Amino acid sequence: MEKLFDIARRKSDSAEIYYLSYLKNSIEFENSALTRIESTIQSGYCLRIIKGGYVGMSYTKNLLDREGLVENALSSLKGKVKGAFSFPKSGNLKKVKTYDESLNELTSQRVIQDLKAVCNFVGPRLKAKGQLNLTAEFGSKLIKIVNSEGLSVEDRSSSYVLIPKILFPNSYASIVSLLNSTSYQTFPEQRLSKLVELYTRALPEVSLSSGKLPVIFSPHSLFAPLIWRINAGTNAKSVYEDMSPIKDKVGEKIFSDQLTLIDDPHREGRPDSRSFDDEGTSTTPYTLVEKGVLREFYTNLNYAGKLGIKPTGHGFKRQMWGGDPISLRPMPALTNEMILPGDEKFENMIQKLNRGVLVVGGLGAHSGNILNGDFSIGLNPGLYVEKGEIVGRLKDAMIAGNVYDLMKNIISVENKVHESWGGCFPAMCFDEVQVSVG
Repeated sequence: MEKLFDIARRKSDSAEIYYLSYLKNSIEFENSALTRIESTIQSGYCLRIIKGGYVGMSYTKNLLDREGLVENALSSLKGKVKGAFSFPKSGNLKKVKTYDESLNELTSQRVIQDLKAVCNFVGPRLKAKGQLNLTAEFGSKLIKIVNSEGLSVEDRSSSYVLIPKILFPNSYASIVSLLNSTSYQTFPEQRLSKLVELYTRALPEVSLSSGKLPVIFSPHSLFAPLIWRINAGTNAKSVYEDMSPIKDKVGEKIFSDQLTLIDDPHREGRPDSRSFDDEGTSTTPYTLVEKGVLREFYTNLNYAGKLGIKPTGHGFKRQMWGGDPISLRPMPALTNEMILPGDEKFENMIQKLNRGVLVVGGLGAHSGNILNGDFSIGLNPGLYVEKGEIVGRLKDAMIAGNVYDLMKNIISVENKVHESWGGCFPAMCFDEVQVSVG
């Protein structure tokens, strides 16, 4: 790495080397039977240079040809990508506990035993031949970044993820839960019991006329149809490209005062927590929306430079549909989002509905004008609530709307948050949501 850095510095105005290595083990059960065991070990280097005001980049999975890697970065300068930024200098970073060394001793055999125990607990409690699928992933990751401004940082993290999913008979609709931690844990039986209970309540298929109803989004269903849209609007890339409908709304109340949305990269115990982003910029807890008021946009080095603002430590090598992080350019992205809890118990949220829908999962969240906040999703499943009780699941139902309208009509927010897709969220109840039934 030092030799590569010396070569890059001699041939450019400034340089940065990003190194990543990771180990990921994956285990899957389908219908309570083991179907897949897979291990992936990967490492690589990404070189970014700035020369003559332009940015060049190249990457490799090994360092057999350092000169060639630098030449590839120099060659990419022909693309005339302007660099409106400088690499960050060294600074004081908050120490965030993201690594559990004992996870290195965890074996696939032990995890398989745990998954079998989940099957033995859930299986006898299922009715109508519900199918139990399980996914477990565990491993570790090491990131190192050095640059010509004197920065030299590294971060080691570990992760353990366990996802139980109960599919309804003859359907891809399912009830899902999630365990996401930096340490090994067994899945709590209490949470498994609640998973089975919700599945059992939702077994009958019920019909419903189309119309506007109160709708509760479960924590696992919030991110894709709703939070994703807010993220798109508060992304500095969208602001710079004049694509955000809220680009001029900083300081204004645009949502209900029951919504506070933060990003906390220093939250310990979560695999995505970081003291610095993938550009070496220090991270800090960040408030996007506070009691309905839009506070800030999040950005990486590049868009901070283009907008003339300070980088917020949100430059990450990520994209929505995956990809090799070694080869990706850092873009504005959030790591540990959380909606602050309200004051309503989930059970009370259900009991207060005379007629309404509980969204547990959705299909087609990528459809609609995401930047504009529009969403239209098929409920997969959507549960029907009548007189304060879940009486079954809806067949061929969908909901549609606009997140900027919806978030103004919050009825209640659950009093605790749950590990969910995209972060930690409470259940949220909204008024007057369009429900369409085929």
